[in-house]
Amino acid sequence: MKINKQQLIIGTGLLLAGLLLGWLLFSGPSGDEEHQDHDQLTAEEMEQHILESHTDEEGETIWTCSMHPSVREDGPGQCPICGMDLIPVRDEAREDDYSMVMTEASMRLADVQTSTVIRGLPEKTIDLPGRVRIDERRITNITAHFPGRIIDAKIDFTGAPIQQGEVMATVYSPELVSAQRELLEAARQKERNPRLYESARQKFRFWEFTDEQIDEIEQRGDVQRELEILSPVNGFVTARNIADEQHISEGSVLYEVANLENLWVVLEAYEEDIDWISVGDTMRFRTRTHPGENYEAAVSFIDPVVSPGKRTVGVRADIENPGFRLKPDMLVRGQIDAVMEEEKQMVPVSSVLWSGPRSLVYVKDLSADMPRFEVREVELGPRAGDYYVIEEGVEEGEEVVFHGAFRIDSEMQLADRFSMMNREPGRGAVPAHDHGSAEMNTDDHDATETAGDPDLHEHADVVDGASDEFRQDFLALLKVYISGKEALFSSDFDAAKEAFQQAEEELESIGMHRMDGDAHMKWMQQYEAIEGHLEHILAADDLEGQREGFAALTHILIEAVKNYEIPGVVYHQYCPMEDAHWLSTEEVIENPYAPETMPSCGEVIERIEM
Repeated sequence: MKINKQQLIIGTGLLLAGLLLGWLLFSGPSGDEEHQDHDQLTAEEMEQHILESHTDEEGETIWTCSMHPSVREDGPGQCPICGMDLIPVRDEAREDDYSMVMTEASMRLADVQTSTVIRGLPEKTIDLPGRVRIDERRITNITAHFPGRIIDAKIDFTGAPIQQGEVMATVYSPELVSAQRELLEAARQKERNPRLYESARQKFRFWEFTDEQIDEIEQRGDVQRELEILSPVNGFVTARNIADEQHISEGSVLYEVANLENLWVVLEAYEEDIDWISVGDTMRFRTRTHPGENYEAAVSFIDPVVSPGKRTVGVRADIENPGFRLKPDMLVRGQIDAVMEEEKQMVPVSSVLWSGPRSLVYVKDLSADMPRFEVREVELGPRAGDYYVIEEGVEEGEEVVFHGAFRIDSEMQLADRFSMMNREPGRGAVPAHDHGSAEMNTDDHDATETAGDPDLHEHADVVDGASDEFRQDFLALLKVYISGKEALFSSDFDAAKEAFQQAEEELESIGMHRMDGDAHMKWMQQYEAIEGHLEHILAADDLEGQREGFAALTHILIEAVKNYEIPGVVYHQYCPMEDAHWLSTEEVIENPYAPETMPSCGEVIERIEM
């Protein structure tokens, strides 16, 4: 058969195409192509592995929300809580009761930030109230050494300045009259009997008369009916115990004179601050009279006994007082910069979730492929500025969550895992609630008592020891808390900050040491927790941060309102969509956590009336 030229060209083309195809199919790739195909194969294998791990025992794929892991659906879609796209559950994302896995996207959304556990010498600036006090070593009592009668009290008011040698009073005494006669007689015979003469003069010296006064008696040569009592020191009269024509007895204190050229400054250190302070530490303080003027002195003495009433220890410093600008009993505000002698492990204050006696931190698992956080119960040491000392529970170099910990804890609670308010995981996740309604069946108390947070009332028993005065002061704190809640509902960052700054002032005015017994111990724990949550709110850069701290603050206030039977009516309200609680003086729902999107999401779960 004859082959024409066109057929030859077509055949040759087919042959070359076949050879090229065979080379592509059967020869191994190299270089960048090999690396590219390997990556593609790995991705496919990973996808297949993930799809296999998405299945439950019956082989069905399980879908969840990266922000709400408690959501479990049979197919893709949107989260019923936040509206985010559901993702398949991965093997790596399987958590136990003490951990939570998050995607990078959910971490960014929750703004989760971590900080390394450090080891160093804890430092702390301790703010303490105090007073200026008279140096007790510079107080002189002017005492009567003989019975008699005051003729003329020259210094007749308290506070009068007095100079050494100045006349304070004139006095008549039969003993003085007799002593003058003896002196004049001994003076006439002093050459024959010098010892008698010196004994007569010494008697006046024992009565604190000066040599000049004694010489004057001799020079006059006759007995005077009354003699002058002179001040032995410079200073100010701080007590006057005599008046004209008043009879005095031997040993009576006529005047008290204090030298105010040197004073004491005594700060009141609370029990938890005692171990921080040592003799020699630098004390800085200022007065209300001269708020722009700073004073500095060294701690010279620490009282060995705790004041039973105030539960404080006096920390004293000596200070010079030129010009008498400092006055005894002036109120001062002092600071002491203290450093521990031993190195400790420390974490940022905001990383510690503290509810009553429990302290939790969330530790990042640095070995996990996906962000995984483990909850740890830690033994909390003293606070050191912006850090807490951790005695046990974390190791140096580990990373703890210092921003977003409340969000993770919320998800742990929602998923019925171990969390700040749930120490018994597995009892059943937080129940769903209808939202948008402000109505509540007040008769169904048992049903609403634990709604939204089954552990919220665990420590809410009444504690004996709270006074009516404390309850009224706490009401002032609760009032500004409500103002802060209203500001958050209005999404007013500045107004919220101002309200919680006022709350910080109200808390400081209440003080830590207001009660006795169990109430004292309970309030000490709650005081520090409230203080820490307020600091978290005030340090926030945005409304989200303020609301995060507000959520934690609410838990403590709900507990305290019940512990101390704070009078009045408040409504404990709860939004299941945000898994968030708050207190309100009105029954109507105004959700401070999501006012733009869900302003009426929530319900009254308890009416608290004392």
